[in-house]
This record gives sequence, C-alpha cells and structure tokens, in this order.
Amino acid sequence: MGGRGMGSMIKMGQGMMNDMGGSGTIMNAISNGDQQFLQNNGSNDGITTTNSIGMNYRDQLSKKVSIYGSYSYSHRNNAGTKIISQQNFNTHLINNQDNDFTNLSENHRFYFNLEYNIDSFNYLKVSPNVTYNAGNSISATNFDFLSNNSKTFDGFNYNNTRTSSPNVSGTILYNHRFHKRGRNMSLSLTGGNSVNNNNENYLSRSTRYPYMNPIIQLATTLYNAQENNNHSSGIRLTYSEPLSKIRSLDLVLSHNFSYMRNNKRDYTVDPSSGVETFNPFLSNDYQNDYYSDRINASVRTTQKKYNYTLGVSFQPVDLRGISLTKDSAYKPIKRVNVFPIARFAYNFTKTKSLSINYSGSAQQPSFSQLQDILDPTNAPYFSRGNPNLKPSVNHTLNLFFNNFNFITGKVIFTNVSVNIISNQIVNKVIRLDTAGSQLSTPENVNGYYNLNGFYNYSRPYKNRRYVLTLNGTINYNHNINLLDSTQTIGNNWIVNQGFNVEWNHKTWLEFGLGASYSVNSNRYNASSSQSKLQNSVYDAWSLTSNINIELPGSWVLKYDFDYTINNGLNGNVGIDPAILNASIEKQLFKKKNGIIKLQGFDIFNQNTNINRSVTSYAIIDSRTNRLNRYVLLSFTYRIQKFKGKRVQQKGLGSLMDMRINN
Repeated sequence: MGGRGMGSMIKMGQGMMNDMGGSGTIMNAISNGDQQFLQNNGSNDGITTTNSIGMNYRDQLSKKVSIYGSYSYSHRNNAGTKIISQQNFNTHLINNQDNDFTNLSENHRFYFNLEYNIDSFNYLKVSPNVTYNAGNSISATNFDFLSNNSKTFDGFNYNNTRTSSPNVSGTILYNHRFHKRGRNMSLSLTGGNSVNNNNENYLSRSTRYPYMNPIIQLATTLYNAQENNNHSSGIRLTYSEPLSKIRSLDLVLSHNFSYMRNNKRDYTVDPSSGVETFNPFLSNDYQNDYYSDRINASVRTTQKKYNYTLGVSFQPVDLRGISLTKDSAYKPIKRVNVFPIARFAYNFTKTKSLSINYSGSAQQPSFSQLQDILDPTNAPYFSRGNPNLKPSVNHTLNLFFNNFNFITGKVIFTNVSVNIISNQIVNKVIRLDTAGSQLSTPENVNGYYNLNGFYNYSRPYKNRRYVLTLNGTINYNHNINLLDSTQTIGNNWIVNQGFNVEWNHKTWLEFGLGASYSVNSNRYNASSSQSKLQNSVYDAWSLTSNINIELPGSWVLKYDFDYTINNGLNGNVGIDPAILNASIEKQLFKKKNGIIKLQGFDIFNQNTNINRSVTSYAIIDSRTNRLNRYVLLSFTYRIQKFKGKRVQQKGLGSLMDMRINN
C-alpha cells in the first residue's frame, strides 16, 4: 500500500493529459497556426485488426565485440466511419460530411547493432536500420453545403491510394576517452535513403446550386503517380575539455544535408474510355536541398547541489529549391540563427529538484508545403504549396519542479514553458466562390507565442488509507491566422482542473472517484466584422469511478467508469458517452499463478471519438466510430517466478543495469 500516492498521481495525470474528456472532447492546442482542440490523435478510431510477429537476437562474439538486433513484421487493417459538421466563418456555410474509410498496411523493420570495445579508451558502434512499408487507403465521402438551410453545393469524393516506402539508414559512433580525466571526444556519422512511391485514383462529382443561376454539375476523374526520393547525411563531433575540477568546456560541431525530390505526375481520366491525358497544371518535378549546420560552445559547471551550462549556438541554414518541370530555380534562403545555451538544475534533495532550460532550433518546411502545384483531391478544399517558405525558428524556455517523498507518499510536480516561433508557417485561406470552395496556401508569419502550465499534486492521509490527487493545466496561444485578405489574431485560453479521491480499505478494497472540468475560450482580433462570429467558449465535464475488490475464495471484481458531458458541440455529432468496463476473475492453484478472467468492455455500447477542431476559418466537429461492446474470456498461467537479479554489461557505449522481478 506504500505506493498509493504515486499511483494515484500517475493515473490521474495520464487521464488528464491523454483524454481530459474520456471519450468526449479534449481541449488540447496544436501550434500549427490554427487553434485546434482535438480529443486525441485518432489512433483508436474505427475498428482495427493487427497481426504482428517479431524476433530478437543477441550474441557476445568475444570479450570486446557484441551484436544484437531485431526483426518485426506487422499487418494492420483499420476501417471506420466519420461524421463531420464544419461551420466556415468566411462564407457562413455549414459543411456536412459522411466519410467511410479503410486503411491496410504492412510493415517490415530490421534493426542491428555491433558494439566493439576496442580498449578502455576507445569504443565503436555501428547501427544499420532497414524498413519497408506498404499500404492501401480507400476513402469515400458524401458532402453538402448549407446556407440558411438552403443547399449551395453537394457531391462525392473517392480516393484510392497505394503506397510503398523502402528505407535504409545507419549510424556509426566512435568515442575516445583521453588519459586526462574529463577529456572526451565523440564522432558520429549518419546517412539514409528512402523512396516513397504513391499511386492515387481520385474521383469527384459535385453539383452547385448558385443563387439565381442554373444548376452546375461537375465531374473530375484523376490518376496521380508520385515518387518521392530522400537522401540525408550528417556528421557530428563533440568534445569536452576539463577547465577545473568543477568546470568543463563543451564543443559541438555538426553538419547535416538533406535532399528531397518529388516527381508528381497527374493525369485526367476519361470516365467512359479510361484514357489518361497528362495534366501539366497539376504536375511538377521538384527538388529541394537543405543544409543545416550547428556550432555550439558552452561551459558546464557541476557542484554538489547544482549544475549549470552557459554558451552560444550558431545555426546557419541554406534552403534551395528548383522546379525541373518549369525549369526555374527559386531564390535560395540563407540565414544564420544565433541561440543562447542556458541550463540550470538545483537538487534540494535526492527527490526534490528544480530545473530551467532554454532551447532554440530552426525547422525546415515540409515537402508538401513547398510543392508549388494545386492539390484538388480534397475538393472543395483545395491546397497549394509555397516554394518561398522560410524555415521557422523556435525559442523555448522550460521550468520544471518536482518533489517525491516516497516515505510519506506526498508527490508534487509542476511545469511552466514559453514557446516563441518566428517565421511560423500558417495556412492562408481564401474563399473561391459563394458555394463553399476554398484555397489554402502556407505562408510565414511572425507574432506567435504559447504559454503552458501544468501541475500534479498527490497526498495520502490516514496511513495511505485515503489519497487525494489534484491536477490542472493552463494554456494560452497567441496565434496569427490569415483569412481571405485579413490577418486575424487568435487569443485562446485552455484551462483544466481535475481531482481524484482514492479509498484503500486494508488490502482487499480500492475505490476511486474523480471529476475534471475543461474549458477553452477563443477571442479573435481583426479589422473584419466577421471576427465577432468566431468568438466562442466550449467546456466539458468528466466524471470517473473505479473499484478493485478482492473477494473470499480468490475472486477479484473490477470496474472503471467514465461519463463525459460535452457542451457546445454541433447537434449532428455531439453526444455524452458513458463508458463502463468491468471484469471478474478467479485465481487458481495454491500459488495463485493461474487466472481465469471474464471481461466486458464498453458495456453501455457508447464508445466513440468526439472531436472539436477550431481553426482560423472554421469550427469542425466530428464523430468517429470505435470498437464497441464486446466480451473477452481469458486464462493466464504464470509458469515461473524469477528472483531479483542484476545483469551488467561493461563498455563505454552501453551500460545495462537490469533487474528482473516478478
């Protein structure tokens, strides 16, 4: 029972960060220029069947040489349905979508390591890596646009995409420790090559209903063949020189190069004959070179209670792009970014510490953001890249405090961070007509920053019989958005507060009860009067309960319950799900090493993914199906129990301290 405080803190913290609303609405900001508040990453959407197999190998060839590696294969089939309701600010239209999707994928991965401890001062490690991924994705969407309940646009989109992606990469690491204590040098070489082949069949049929005009029917059938080649290489040298007993000079030199070439060929297909005609307006053979260097110099001071590092980092970047199809080169983007290096850590005790860290980095635009061609495969929401994008520059200041008292069970940790991005890449959205069509193009903007705060506090009472856990987050985003010809500043506050009470009665009963409340508020500043329509406030309550009862006769009863109340979602997708999972198990045999268990999942059959996404141009609500109610009967037998054992492997490159317990 001694770990109740820590267990409650971790459980409540994970619940809040991963799913503040259970199966309802989570309010999490994604810093991409649009304010998006998503429930989760969607990995559990739809129904998924996964089969996988793998093997590991390790051998000590000699006292100095060891090898180890692994191979794994997985096959994944994911299918589902999604309902979307989108309210566009600049057109005042409601866009409803019904989407069916199927995703098939196969993945092979081979990973290998060779470690050579040459002597007590030299160490070498070679790590090749090979992967191969193949997939087939099918999506069918029916959509319509409504203005004051009058239809302006409806249609159907179908995509069938086949992909294959072989990838080979590797790292060579060499480390040399000098005779002088504290002097050390490390050199690493990295390289890789990947090819992504993409073949897509696209069909779009739509009908427009313009005001006071005849009905217009449109149909498009396209075939797209795309080959994306990527090469990357890098070298990194680090050197440490002791200046005194407490200070060291650290130097880092690195050079990285990446080459990307994307040959995109689009063909318009005659639906009656199937004849393909090359479309030069949607095709482009584009290549991009990105050079990134880093020169770091810092002084590290280490004392018994604290340590700190101060220095400077120079990061020159060089971005060059050329369209082979258009026989045109874009203006190279060259700049030198200078960042301070600052880290400080203070250890009050072994379990109580404070750390402050600043980091800065430059980030290259993605290939899709640089590709200067129209993408019509998500009509009526079209997109186009911008080859003149500049790399974004990130500045992050992070403060972390933690205090773990394992004797009393009292736990607290807090985190505050500030993130500023210059040349942030956001999507400029322009409406193309009054029926609902829009064009999105990435642009660089300045003025974005983000503030985050998080805390988690857990304290036991009455010799850990009761455990109280409090946690909360606060997030502020100052976003710069581009809507039509208007720059919009988005002020977004996201606040969450939760608590959990756990009652532990002797050794046979554990009962928990908790609640959390989440709210996000969006306020926009713009010269356009349309900004008033964008202001909004949304909130969600989540109520949770769980129990674990050990009954006489080696029976165990468990349940966990989560009920979410969402306020402000579109009526087409908004529900308040109640998720109940329960199980009963029987422990068998003298040593209780056999267990037969009956489990019921989503007993009320309400499991679904509710998602709200608020961007600079729309409010998007969606609901996606998930694996619903099912029953599982299982039997587990523990063949052997291992005693505590420590395994140690010597060497400069690896030190493994493994403890096997059961």
